[in-house]
Amino acid sequence: MEYNAHTNLSAIRTPEGIIEKHFIDSLMLGNFVKLSGKVLDIGSGGGFPGIPLKTLFPEVDFTLMDSTGKKVRAMNHFIEGLGLMGIRAIQARAEEVAKLPEYHRQFDFVVSRATAYLPQILEWAEPFLSESGQIILYKLTSPDELTEGRRILKKLGLKLVETQDYSIGEQERVFLIFERI
Repeated sequence: MEYNAHTNLSAIRTPEGIIEKHFIDSLMLGNFVKLSGKVLDIGSGGGFPGIPLKTLFPEVDFTLMDSTGKKVRAMNHFIEGLGLMGIRAIQARAEEVAKLPEYHRQFDFVVSRATAYLPQILEWAEPFLSESGQIILYKLTSPDELTEGRRILKKLGLKLVETQDYSIGEQERVFLIFERI
């Protein structure tokens, strides 16, 4: 909260709101999926969900990506302060680094939480996904957005394999899990 006060990482300001809407939401994935290997978090912002997930899966290698320098500096501050190993934050735009050999099809899991409209985030995430990996998106429940997302799945060579509904407070949310066809 202290860091957020002078860098404006999140509009959520109360300790309760931060715990519920950021930490608990980020950690909910652990109830449904066992992460392993290499994970890319696109649009990490203040480090969510990547940093909380790293504490849940310490053996997993995490790369947190955001295009905003102050957010990446904040994530590196938090990573260092927590003494976390096997996690790094990089300042980059997904669409620009996706074709680089060190990133292209290199990740077992690509996660993203509230980053972009479904068709857009799928286009950004797909190039990073290994042959047998999964894209896992934290989304609000929105049938219209899912319909739009389904329209580009074939073009991207992806399929929706699972949805997991969950709630944070009064808000209904869903994990959308995609794999290559």
